[in-house]
Amino acid sequence: MSDLKLKAQRREIVGRQVRQLRNQGLVPVVVYGKSQEPENLQVEAFAFDRLLATGGGSQLIQVDIEGVGMRNILIRSVQRDPVRHYLMHADFYAVNMTEQQRVQVPIVPVGKAGNFGAEALVVQSLDHVEIEALPSDIPAHIEVDISVLESVDSPPITVADLPVVAGVVYMAAPEEAVFSVVQTRAAVEEDTTEEESTEAEPALIRRGKEDGEDEE
Repeated sequence: MSDLKLKAQRREIVGRQVRQLRNQGLVPVVVYGKSQEPENLQVEAFAFDRLLATGGGSQLIQVDIEGVGMRNILIRSVQRDPVRHYLMHADFYAVNMTEQQRVQVPIVPVGKAGNFGAEALVVQSLDHVEIEALPSDIPAHIEVDISVLESVDSPPITVADLPVVAGVVYMAAPEEAVFSVVQTRAAVEEDTTEEESTEAEPALIRRGKEDGEDEE
């Protein structure tokens, strides 16, 4: 179970006046859920940003509301300023610890793929994968060993190849590619040039023979 925690206070300021909170280094937050009315809260921007950087975007978080108590939540959305990227607003979902939840979890490569040089490179097609799990079973990320990609001909790593994690069900299509080896443009162009050269060679030989026959 995640040990991520965040402190919060009840918020009286709403609407356009929340700009005052941001100027004070606070982020307006709304907590909602199936069994409770929406709550207006505020959290420290620095602490919240640090929590997001440590995997809080998908994991269970314990929010300690001053004068109220704990809420187990998942972050549903985070709004940032499009230019300066500071935190503007967030939606928290209060979870029932006995109900399955669907969340997007980051996929992290581990290990080292083959040394392809300029011939090819490893492409990650899926950065996150949707899973279903109890809140306490949601992992911070899914680690995938890419050392099995040893050559240009190695088959891609798909969702079906993702590691088994207790209590976690992958919701993406099993055949969807996660990591694969892709030839670089230079390698493809080189192969094409070689093929064209090979195809042209017999024609040149035939033309040489025909020229010699004409001269006779």
